[in-house]
Amino acid sequence: MEKSLYFAYGSNMNLDQMDFRFPAAKAVGTVRLEDYRLAFCGKASGCGVATILPEAGSHVEGVLWEITPECERSLDRYEGYPHLYGKEMVCVKNKDGIGTEVMVYTMNPPYKEHPSRPSRLYLDGILEGCRQNGIRLGAVREAVKRTRAEEREGKPAAGSRKKYRER
Repeated sequence: MEKSLYFAYGSNMNLDQMDFRFPAAKAVGTVRLEDYRLAFCGKASGCGVATILPEAGSHVEGVLWEITPECERSLDRYEGYPHLYGKEMVCVKNKDGIGTEVMVYTMNPPYKEHPSRPSRLYLDGILEGCRQNGIRLGAVREAVKRTRAEEREGKPAAGSRKKYRER
């Protein structure tokens, strides 16, 4: 069975939630994506969901998963692909600095253009995923803080990179 690698930076870092939703997925370890930042966007305040946006000098920590084609189809449905999220290929690095090309879901316009705070329940799931995987909580909290500031300022959030090609 062909497997692929998927980078999770939001609620899919939570091991319990992933085990429930996609039991065939296997956590490989934590990785880092350079020149992106974590953001929360969506159409309504308090309903924001995680995405990543290009930003030189920033980085996003997350979990690398090995997924089956069935996992990917289920993830597509869960992530609202291709409407809410698209797919991209990015290069993540492990703790030894070794890079690997992997698939990641990134929010599509117009949703990614609207900073939006996450719900408490959603945020708690992400923070628990950070704890489970030894990822700094501060980075997620900073992303929420930045989102609040962008909402107050009415500042749009945007960015995109090369799109993922279907297998």
